[in-house]
Amino acid sequence: MPDGASPPPPETFIVKSPIAACDGGGGALGHPRVFLRIVAREIACPYCSRLFRLAEGVSAAPAH
Repeated sequence: MPDGASPPPPETFIVKSPIAACDGGGGALGHPRVFLRIVAREIACPYCSRLFRLAEGVSAAPAH
């Protein structure tokens, strides 16, 4: 990345469940699979910074 250039934005995935799974993609080149609970409409993966955002109309409250 050239000096002064900003990094590319993280990949963003629109999901229909308040629980998202991320493994970084790339098969064996990814990271351990983590399950992320979305409570504030979106969450970033702590390993790869992929962003998971709830689809419009989907509740962040877990189903019973």
